[in-house]
Amino acid sequence: MSDSSTRYGGLEVHKASIAVAYASEARDAEIVFLGRLGTRQSDIDQLIRTLTSNATPLAFVYEAGPCGSWR
Repeated sequence: MSDSSTRYGGLEVHKASIAVAYASEARDAEIVFLGRLGTRQSDIDQLIRTLTSNATPLAFVYEAGPCGSWR
């Protein structure tokens, strides 16, 4: 992935953890599952630092119930 491509992060939010995956903007991009992280602000901050080290801008979507949302 080039440093200039947008990276899209997907978050599946649970009460005690967040499952995280990402892909670049290319249509045929590989989806990479990063695993689960905690729900504290510091856990999310670390995730953002990790993802921004290789690409900007970032776009996140999350699933939180039957409707989900995007930011």
